[in-house]
Amino acid sequence: MTQRISRRKILSAAIKAGAGLAIWNLAPSLTVGLLPRSASASTKDDKRFHAAFARLDEFIAAHLRDMGAPGMTLALATREGLLRASTYGFADQKAGAKVQPNTLFEIGSISKSFVALALMQMREEGRFDPSQPITTYLPWLKIDSKYAPITGHHLLSHTAGLPDGVVLELIGPDQPLWTGFAPGEHFAYSNVGYDLLGHVLEAIDRQPLAAVLRRRVLDPLGMSSSEPVIANTIRPRMAVGYAPMFDDRPFPLRGTLAEAPWVEVGEGAGSVSSTATDMGTYLTMLINRGAVRGTSPTVREGSKGNRLINEDSFELFTAPAIKAPFWGEDASYGYGLWTSETEGRTILRHTGGMVAFSSAMHVDVTSGIAAFASVNANLAGYRPNVVAKYALDLLRTTIDGKTLPTAPKTNTIPDQISNAADFAGTFTSTDGTKLGLAADGNKLFLAIRNQRVALESAGPNRFFVKHPDFELFLLEFGRDHNAVVEAFHGPRWFTNDRYAGLRTFQYPKEWDAFAGHYRNDSPWFGSTRIFVRKGTLTAEGTPLTPLGGGVFRAGAEEWSPERISFSPVVNGRAPRMKFSGVEFYRTFTP
Repeated sequence: MTQRISRRKILSAAIKAGAGLAIWNLAPSLTVGLLPRSASASTKDDKRFHAAFARLDEFIAAHLRDMGAPGMTLALATREGLLRASTYGFADQKAGAKVQPNTLFEIGSISKSFVALALMQMREEGRFDPSQPITTYLPWLKIDSKYAPITGHHLLSHTAGLPDGVVLELIGPDQPLWTGFAPGEHFAYSNVGYDLLGHVLEAIDRQPLAAVLRRRVLDPLGMSSSEPVIANTIRPRMAVGYAPMFDDRPFPLRGTLAEAPWVEVGEGAGSVSSTATDMGTYLTMLINRGAVRGTSPTVREGSKGNRLINEDSFELFTAPAIKAPFWGEDASYGYGLWTSETEGRTILRHTGGMVAFSSAMHVDVTSGIAAFASVNANLAGYRPNVVAKYALDLLRTTIDGKTLPTAPKTNTIPDQISNAADFAGTFTSTDGTKLGLAADGNKLFLAIRNQRVALESAGPNRFFVKHPDFELFLLEFGRDHNAVVEAFHGPRWFTNDRYAGLRTFQYPKEWDAFAGHYRNDSPWFGSTRIFVRKGTLTAEGTPLTPLGGGVFRAGAEEWSPERISFSPVVNGRAPRMKFSGVEFYRTFTP
């Protein structure tokens, strides 16, 4: 399982979509000792919220313990400003160092809203027009496309049709960017789009991205502890980040974490790091629709006081551009933010994932409250949305004078499977290998030689099997008219006596030369496995559709812009694979 579920989702967005591992409650467990309710807290003296804070601290302590997250930083804000900045757990497990108020956390893709705000300022100055082709500002950019030109609006709203995780620096005159659909037709999250917008900022202001973001966003807001790019110089101030020890397999509950590699990040898709106090200031600006509290000389003077951007720009910034679910909930995407109307309230949200950090930001503009939470670990798709959402629920009920809500359930029991009986029975592969599964109440067991191994849920019809023979892939099941009829484990396919479909499949035999385990040494990319299953070439189960010329489309959607190609075959095997511009090499491990 490639654990690159972060700023660049090259394999999780297209390939790993079929693996179903980005489940918030399926995360590792570390021995973190007794987590303090709040290692450090700065709170406005508003006695109304004391009970809410106590309830929130209790929930977070339990949540971090059950999720296995080493530490967390949290900011709560109202229209009046920072309400509370609190920190929990450890910034460095090995040293036993707790998270402090000045500890930096990488906020990941929440940085996209910073880029969008800077561009809204340039729009007010008449220097940036979202409706203009992006090549107006980046004349060197080459895009191989049969569709209409991509505009700034398309990049800001993830509707450009560009691939997600391609490294822009790998694109040159001999390999232009490409599109999968006509701009504006679909929502397809693309980090490279925001990397391009970072270049637009540099081209217009004729300064490095770090200088642009600091001058246009951080300094006007007084976010003096925040950093616009992640460079080695700030590493002593950054929390130590953690990631799964093994990057090539599914990551179950109580999996093993290890210190993650340090990575410098200077692109527009996710380069900002911040503290809880500074993020409280950012939240306050969003609640106030671009207005800034305070008298910073770098803040613009508007008709209604100091502002980062004017009302018209804020409307454009948060206007729904295209329908785009937010973690399964109904929402639309604007410019660097998800936006939705929930029970008459306007909610702005975004998450951020890095190699070793996971963040969430929720802003209730109507109620005038907001929350930001970040943990110093990459927990296989987890984002602390449940923390931010519960914090808002507590603040909202306090303001409304209602009973505080019960905390969300945080202690998961992964081997409790309510529909375990659906999967019981014998499944047989074409070579005669059998899988025997038995249900015992709400538990499901797989017979492996002389053992009975309890399966743990990884989402609907998908399970972790904690046994060496099954650790590289999930055990997945297929249904026909809601009856379970087949099972998959990597390239292996099994059926039971209810299966009534085809049992033999034809495919080009040259595909066998592509099968194998491929790796990129960057922690952003990790590894993936290519194999043929039921006559279809797949990337860990996600179908690859041949487009001709040795190129395959990755993903089930006909409009997916992700592309895979393989190097010429040597001695019966392709030694390299290219995924959306990024080179992977065949490794000797299975």
